[in-house]
Amino acid sequence: MFDAATIIPIIVEMICGAAGGMAVAHSAGSLRLTNGGSALTGAIGGLVLTWLAGRIPGINRLVGHVEQAVDAAVVGAGGLSPAVIVGVGISGLLGGVLLTILVGLARKNASTG
Repeated sequence: MFDAATIIPIIVEMICGAAGGMAVAHSAGSLRLTNGGSALTGAIGGLVLTWLAGRIPGINRLVGHVEQAVDAAVVGAGGLSPAVIVGVGISGLLGGVLLTILVGLARKNASTG
């Protein structure tokens, strides 16, 4: 059902997103979730931002056809090139950082308020 051109970008964006979430947890102690929570939040953020980047004209060429890769009906969409892997990694990292910061800020505000 899935081939390497579909699975590899998803794995890269999840790993990079988890790394971004862990980086936020390490560098900003006040936004820290649990270690697993930061990694999971980052991985989800990586998936979401990469999916959104695939829908934005002009940026979508940097992440390939990721919006189709998550659709199980589309098999082998797009090509797997170094540029796509780097683009997916960067968007995954940024997505992980952004979502972890947002969740950390919301958690911090909820605990103080």
